[in-house]
Amino acid sequence: NMAFVPSCTVLLAATSALLSYLPMARASATHVLAETTLFPANSFVGGIWAQTVTFFLEAEGWMVPGLPVRASFLDLILALDTCASYRRHMKDRKHPWLQVFISCMIGTFGGTTAAAFMLGHTPGWMHSSVSPLSFLMGFWAIFCCPGDIPFKLISRQRSVELLFGYINSLSLGHAITSWGSDQAMKAYHVLAANGSGPLTLFSGGIAGCGGGIIANWLSLSGMTPEWAFVTPPVLKGPSITVKAAFIASAAYYLLRNPHGSLPYDTDAFMLHHEAKVVIWLFFVTILTMHEILGINDPLAPFSKAVGLALLCPKELGGEPQDGVYEMIMGKGHSIEAEKDAALSGFGFVKAVKEERKTKKGKAKVAAGKSD
Repeated sequence: NMAFVPSCTVLLAATSALLSYLPMARASATHVLAETTLFPANSFVGGIWAQTVTFFLEAEGWMVPGLPVRASFLDLILALDTCASYRRHMKDRKHPWLQVFISCMIGTFGGTTAAAFMLGHTPGWMHSSVSPLSFLMGFWAIFCCPGDIPFKLISRQRSVELLFGYINSLSLGHAITSWGSDQAMKAYHVLAANGSGPLTLFSGGIAGCGGGIIANWLSLSGMTPEWAFVTPPVLKGPSITVKAAFIASAAYYLLRNPHGSLPYDTDAFMLHHEAKVVIWLFFVTILTMHEILGINDPLAPFSKAVGLALLCPKELGGEPQDGVYEMIMGKGHSIEAEKDAALSGFGFVKAVKEERKTKKGKAKVAAGKSD
């Protein structure tokens, strides 16, 4: 449909303008622009950048308007999108309500929860009733609303689904930065944890895509009526979301240099909150390339370049090819898998097999005596 892209563009522009001026998008009655250093403050580009940074920072505090209680707007959109995705995967099947509820909750909050558990923190969405209430509203709207209007609106209107994707990019940006990497910098259960670069990188990545990994790992995506441990399909590719999340986490670390381990000062290029906005814009770019420009995997060239640089193929293992080693040392004989040393990495496989053989032998002896 040739009218699809223009209609989406108009819809996104109108929504962006609306969100910028709605009362829920303002932290206070006086709209104060965030401090920025990336561009000159008195320039045209600097003004737009300051507005963009302020928009992103205030988005985390948006509340659903018109309610007597506080409910997070971003969490509501994320819950609606996650629950709608689960219901689409169910097709014409029906699952018990509690199974659906827990599955959708893991898909919605699983990433930041996994990061928080790893850091010994309480998951951010449990700090108050704001996020749980938003999830309950989204869950009810998709599965219980008379006429299934919200579900049909999201699933049958491509422009609405795309709009939800752009709004969810705000949640993803905050998840990787504020609720992932930044939380690792404040880890208090281990004294040395807040000085760990690997922990910071992993926390940011898993906060951004952990919900999808866990849901796929436990078969919680709605495709099957039974839960089961399986290899997450999102890791076999890996999926765009997984790659983007960990690339964004690494980029955020490089932009900030929070531990001062790199040859430049901490936040040398831009302020802390400006780096967060760069990560959000990275996801906006990926989403635009994939959904509007039709590029199947926008990160494929980067993945291929990294693989070539590290001499790492897409799939690992298999029998090694003859090369320099054989020319010098000869072919020799390979150690069979069953002959791994007892204390080697996978030597326990041998121990388990031997234990089973012993039990079978004892069972046969016992059976012979009984006869």
